Amino acid sequence: MTPNNDSICFALGMKDSNLIWMDYFYAFINLAKGTRKKLYPDIRKCRIYEFKLRNQLISCPNCHHRRLVKFGYSTVQTVFTTDDASHPVFLRIHKQRLRCKDCRRIFMAQSNVVRKYCHIANKVTMSFQDDRSLESIARDNTISPSTVLRYLDASRSIAPLYQRQLPTNLAMDEFRGVHRQLHFICIDNDHHRIQTILPDRFKRTIENYFLSFTPAERSRVKTISVDLNSYYQDIARRLFPHAEIIIDRFHIIAMMTRAFNQYRAQAMKQFPKTSRQYRLLKFSWQLYLKSATNLSYEHEYYDRHLRQKVTSGERVDLGLAIDDRLRADYQFLQNVMQNLKQRNLDQLTESLYPGTKLSPQMTAVLHTLRHNLMYVLNASRFDYSNGTIEGINRMIKQIQRTAFGFRNYNHLVYRIHFRQMAQKKNQAA
Repeated sequence: MTPNNDSICFALGMKDSNLIWMDYFYAFINLAKGTRKKLYPDIRKCRIYEFKLRNQLISCPNCHHRRLVKFGYSTVQTVFTTDDASHPVFLRIHKQRLRCKDCRRIFMAQSNVVRKYCHIANKVTMSFQDDRSLESIARDNTISPSTVLRYLDASRSIAPLYQRQLPTNLAMDEFRGVHRQLHFICIDNDHHRIQTILPDRFKRTIENYFLSFTPAERSRVKTISVDLNSYYQDIARRLFPHAEIIIDRFHIIAMMTRAFNQYRAQAMKQFPKTSRQYRLLKFSWQLYLKSATNLSYEHEYYDRHLRQKVTSGERVDLGLAIDDRLRADYQFLQNVMQNLKQRNLDQLTESLYPGTKLSPQMTAVLHTLRHNLMYVLNASRFDYSNGTIEGINRMIKQIQRTAFGFRNYNHLVYRIHFRQMAQKKNQAA
């Protein structure tokens, strides 16, 4: 069965109705560039699809007369991207030319498959959505990495510098990017879209960005989710008068568990390494960080470090019995965790004023939480958090790991937006 024009265009993913398929065949082409063609030839078997491109002009674009006549064809060979990179694909397009009898100007047919004066199909830009390096994209598209970078630079419209409006719920954070520098990132906490990425996280840079919006636009912001970075709170208080500041729940718990582990290690080192107390505090430390409601007092298991059968609840109780401050830290940690989870504002406030003496590490955390008491309570009142922006930061780390780092800040921003575009498509599907 001979394929028709529609089936060939459908297989190649082309939607230009002016392209008329003529033939397809295999040919051996030297893919080396410049002087390498003679010194180091790269002759490979390629697939060639031959098309005729019609010119749909009715009147002359120069003098606007309609005395146009056919003036032959101009043949170009375009690199085309397909899923199978074993055989490079080329489009041999015969572009129809027209000449105006009045002004003698010649006009050549154009297609949306390839831009004017270019020999690489526009489909290359779709590869930027994948988690791949530029070398891999260049190899599969039979082009050079420098050409891939030029296409990436031409995609600057995907990351607009200025937005017209602000979302009603924001989340702010930073990530480490080009030259190990910290970049500021802000997202829409409702639709999980990136609002902006700034080249640094200096206070002046962040303020200048948000001051580009009108006071009425900034007053529409209702909530801002941040970590415990102090000047994020200063910016939110000064520039967003009606916004509620939310301390991220994950950062609250992480700060407390870090303080608990520091004191646990300090108490552990007071005993010899061969003692039972050392083994109680050294091993199975993950059980101390679990919620008390998830510990079992019925299911026994053999603990090879203690050489006896215990339950997970008994294992924690044995360790806490060694040090009274460690037990007080554990109780304080569990109370805050449970009240944050249950959204109990009164109990959460009471848990921040314990009657027992805590360790120096946990006391410092307690003073920080009391200093930001209203924002900590907002973490229990609202459903918003920094969970989405932390996921985006994880995606950014993966992009940088795949690319072996970035030296150009704009290239990193473009790849981030392309990658998020692909993830949105996967979620919609």
